[in-house]
Amino acid sequence: MTRGKKTTKSKQTTGNNAQQGIVLQNIIIKAPTRKVYDVGDWRTALRNADSGRVKQLYDLFDDLMVDGVLSDAVQRRIDAVTNSELKFVNSAGEEVDDMTRIIDSMTWEALLVEIMRCKFYGRSGVELMFNADGALEAIPIPAKHINLKNKCILINDSDDTGIPYEDADNILILGKERDFGILLKAAPYAIYKRGGFGDWSQWVELFGQPQRIGKYNTFDPESRKLLEDAFEHAGGAPYVIVPKEAEIELHDTSSSNGSSFNEFRQACNEEMLITISGQTLTAVSGERGARSLGEVHQNVEDAKNRSDLRFVQRVLNQHVIPILERRGLPVADGHFVFPKSAEPLTVNEIVQLSDIMEIPQSHLREKYSIPAPEEGEPIARRQHQSAPMQLDLDADDDDTDDDDDKKVVKNADAGIMSKLRDFFAGAPVEGASDGTSHMTLSDDTLNDRVIKRVATGESRKFDAELFKYISDDLLKGIYTVFNNRINNVDYDYSTTDDAFVTALEQNIYHFSASKTLAEVRQLNQALRDAKTYDDFRKRADKVCDTFNTRWQKTEYDTAILAAESASNYRRLVNKTNLFPYWRYVTVGDDRVRPDHAALNGIVLPHKDPHWDKIWPPNDWNCRCRVAGVMSHEVTTELLEESKAAVDNFMDSAEWAKAKAQHWDVNRGKRSEIFTANQMYIKKFPTVAHRIMSEVTPATWGVEPSFKKLINGDSRPELKPYTGTADDYWQAHRVTVDNKEMLPVKDYAGRTWYMSRRDFDNHTSDRKKKRAFRVGYMSCIDEVLTNPDEVWLAQEGKDTQDDESRLNNWIMIRYYKGIAIACVCKIEKNILCFKSWYEVKDPRKKRRGILVRKNM
Repeated sequence: MTRGKKTTKSKQTTGNNAQQGIVLQNIIIKAPTRKVYDVGDWRTALRNADSGRVKQLYDLFDDLMVDGVLSDAVQRRIDAVTNSELKFVNSAGEEVDDMTRIIDSMTWEALLVEIMRCKFYGRSGVELMFNADGALEAIPIPAKHINLKNKCILINDSDDTGIPYEDADNILILGKERDFGILLKAAPYAIYKRGGFGDWSQWVELFGQPQRIGKYNTFDPESRKLLEDAFEHAGGAPYVIVPKEAEIELHDTSSSNGSSFNEFRQACNEEMLITISGQTLTAVSGERGARSLGEVHQNVEDAKNRSDLRFVQRVLNQHVIPILERRGLPVADGHFVFPKSAEPLTVNEIVQLSDIMEIPQSHLREKYSIPAPEEGEPIARRQHQSAPMQLDLDADDDDTDDDDDKKVVKNADAGIMSKLRDFFAGAPVEGASDGTSHMTLSDDTLNDRVIKRVATGESRKFDAELFKYISDDLLKGIYTVFNNRINNVDYDYSTTDDAFVTALEQNIYHFSASKTLAEVRQLNQALRDAKTYDDFRKRADKVCDTFNTRWQKTEYDTAILAAESASNYRRLVNKTNLFPYWRYVTVGDDRVRPDHAALNGIVLPHKDPHWDKIWPPNDWNCRCRVAGVMSHEVTTELLEESKAAVDNFMDSAEWAKAKAQHWDVNRGKRSEIFTANQMYIKKFPTVAHRIMSEVTPATWGVEPSFKKLINGDSRPELKPYTGTADDYWQAHRVTVDNKEMLPVKDYAGRTWYMSRRDFDNHTSDRKKKRAFRVGYMSCIDEVLTNPDEVWLAQEGKDTQDDESRLNNWIMIRYYKGIAIACVCKIEKNILCFKSWYEVKDPRKKRRGILVRKNM
């Protein structure tokens, strides 16, 4: 059995590939070969597999898995694992909440399935990837792409070499080189059975139809001819024509032949079941269905299941835990365990136990989904020993009906989640005083308001207030770095770093939107999973505390540290003539990580590619920095020692973990705080427009009706520009880097620039579709400096390139009967004014991330 190990310097390329997603980006998945297999094909495939070419064998396995009995037997063993309770406990035997959330996910179930597949296929593989919030992604690697002999993953299933996996720290490979799993032994019986079905269908076609007998008079040969013609035109069933005087005896062989085939089919099924499950009666009934024999077979199956659980538990503890630990999850001192499930108790047994032991009431309420009664609410009680307890869920204080026979017994197990949703949807915001029972949520805190909107269905996908809290908090962090004068979360754009700061803002908006989507999704999941309101509130409080307190604090500190370091990088880049070397410096206190402390004082040339990897921050809450060094301060020995120290650092487990969490980038060079892989939705900037297009203007708290916005009485009139385009250009142009540009200032004081070429494309007669825009130039300054809405939205075609990102600043102002939009964008570290036009399809422009509203 093998698995991935930590990344080493000699395998740096392999580590990068693993990090980027080997399965998704490199493997060429092909459909299995479908054909009529016989036992000869099975033997040939086995000989090829023995020689290292497993494609044919695994294609055969995939084709045979369409057999219902075989696939069901395999699935029964897998279900026995996935349906078993799994816990992760620390050294004190306590459950770890962060790991419980991961275990309770579809992705974790998929991981367990892939581990179990090793038993049936002889090998299995999975690529484990983690989002910034710790959510696990398990991407299966097809067995025929795993080459255990060469220890690599094949790009094409027919290759002999591929991408090595030994040094990839996020890939789990299980199996032994000459082991082809349990399916190898079951395959011949599935082939025999399939062939038998074919033979039987042919036999039925030939002999299964009723035979017709026609008798003719020997002295009338014409009647024979007539009988032959009649039978030929009366269907395809066989017939016999004999003289009336002949004696005929027919022997029915269909019954005996059918019976023999059925015995053959049963034998094949039983051999497959014995191979997979070790017995037969738990899947198919025996001839007499003896209970005692069935219990024996059940014990055999249970033994197989216990063996599977031990196998999966060992794989998780020996191979999966190290992968999780390298990603910073709290698994260092714990282990996975399948606890033995207790026998279920009946209500009568619980009542009897309550006489001899203390049973927590909260346990019973959670077990049977019984809510706690409100003050003054009628209570259902057992009147006497012989009478069953009745529950009247519709009762209230004003109920005057004394006829107990009219009280309806409700089933608490029937449709509990639909009742819960109806209950939440109808819950008032304020507490009622009429004595009825309902949910109340206060508006005291942000968490209370967000939880209430999720519970009542207002926030199914997104929450605008939550987004504003997250983004404003993080923006404050980066603004403190560039400007100490903070006023209403606005930054004073008065430096040459305007484009750089705007790029950081854009990155913060993307990150905040992805985090909001992730948090709202988890809250809605908590709502679906909750059995009672108390259960939901407990889950929701935990989610909000994790997202809005613990993680937000870390992300705020990271925003400040990353902004400071990125700003420092830009300063040092402009002073390389004075400081051609750079020194890595730690804070020097007892909180510095040992691996970072080992880098303290190392000096490398400013062009050394290592700076693109280790430029701080290179982990969460990293406080290290870089300082400039003059040439006379550097010696050859210092450079050699520094290079060796960096190499050792990049071979460390600390670096492997940081790299897995995508800290191996220079944020100053990339103009970002959080990378695309560190956002709560992986690669969010690339797919953001598709996700955020479902968030309507009403969700953002702005008027959803475009007609109301442009037809309101308070809307100003648009006065068209009366001059020529050249007049406007000459009146506003400036020279920047020896180029004439059109400058425009926006609401934040930033200056965006349009080139003469772009200006002419929007105004010249050659572009007749755009020439009419000259009349709108009178309002360009007003739209930019006083927009009603500012959206980070898509502009251009829906592709997978840069145009598909939410990186266009669309500023819209509403006039009487018309809306004008100005579009700006950061291109090559320059603030570019790209376009202005009349908004005719607001559905495309009023989608994305609303960063400012003025209505």
